[in-house]
Amino acid sequence: MENTLKPGYIIKLRGKFYAVDSVEGLTYDLVVTAQGNTNGTEVSDAYDSGYFEDEDLEPFRNHLYCLVPCLYRQPKFISRSGTYDGVGFPNDTTVVTVTSTQSIGGAARTKVGDISGKVFLKHPAGVARWSADEAPENDKTGFIDVNTSPVDDPNPNFAIWIESSESMLPNFRFLNDTGEALYYPVIHLVGFKARLKEMSPSDIEEARRINGGRLVYKLIVPQGLPYAGAITAETGGSPNMM
Repeated sequence: MENTLKPGYIIKLRGKFYAVDSVEGLTYDLVVTAQGNTNGTEVSDAYDSGYFEDEDLEPFRNHLYCLVPCLYRQPKFISRSGTYDGVGFPNDTTVVTVTSTQSIGGAARTKVGDISGKVFLKHPAGVARWSADEAPENDKTGFIDVNTSPVDDPNPNFAIWIESSESMLPNFRFLNDTGEALYYPVIHLVGFKARLKEMSPSDIEEARRINGGRLVYKLIVPQGLPYAGAITAETGGSPNMM
């Protein structure tokens, strides 16, 4: 993943410099059902979870998460007559007997692709992400689905950075507008967590000296693009980013 940090990297986060001490992989499943996000196995068509957060996603104070949301595939079929919504799955109990000839298995249905729910994100809470500037609260923008970020090929363009603070937890929303019940409504998060060590002024100068007078670092902006009301400022010279 292009956002992966490595031990020895220097990052700039909210105006402070940190050395990356260690890194390891991280996976997390958010199970979203009509009974909450802890149990159950399916959601019906038109299900809308509303925005929710999972407190277990808050890292320790000196840790930083980078996670890519992605979704599991569910096959989509159409019937022999062309019916699209609510077709479901092929009937694997249909048989051919001596006295009655019938279709076998999925002979009457054709797979036309994969479906999933849509996942929307507010991060930090109240700030819509991934959306067009003029439509931050509109369902036609600001979402991922299985065609955008599937579990077998997570899209790093939708990666999120999670810091240690309850106010910085991501808020997810799961919407099923597929016309079918979804049998595995899970938001899968995959990425890594890094252990950070804040650098003192002397640490920064030593790193600069070792690198021939240049401080090379990766700039991390957990909140994404600046949003309405945000004020950003960069002091000093132009940053040298990895």
